[in-house]
Amino acid sequence: MTFMKEKIIYKSDKTLVYINQCHNKGKKTRLYAVRRDDQISLGHLIGAIKWDGAWRQYVHYPEPNTKWSGSCQIAIAEFCIARTKEEYAKWKKRKK
Repeated sequence: MTFMKEKIIYKSDKTLVYINQCHNKGKKTRLYAVRRDDQISLGHLIGAIKWDGAWRQYVHYPEPNTKWSGSCQIAIAEFCIARTKEEYAKWKKRKK
């Protein structure tokens, strides 16, 4: 997996969670890796965010056996909502 852009979405005194946009070859929508840096693991993959056609929005797919704080979940949800709005805006432009 090749990473492009990086955005920090959650920061506490011990943990940093960030999202990387990844190359999504041959796909119309973007793929994001959710990664964690802390004292135990540096850049550990803890989930992915990708378009779900059935839901028609970006959805978070957490890795098995990961723990999420409420504030981190809120940040992930806000990120998914913002990316979904961007996607719909792109589609709207194409239709004009």
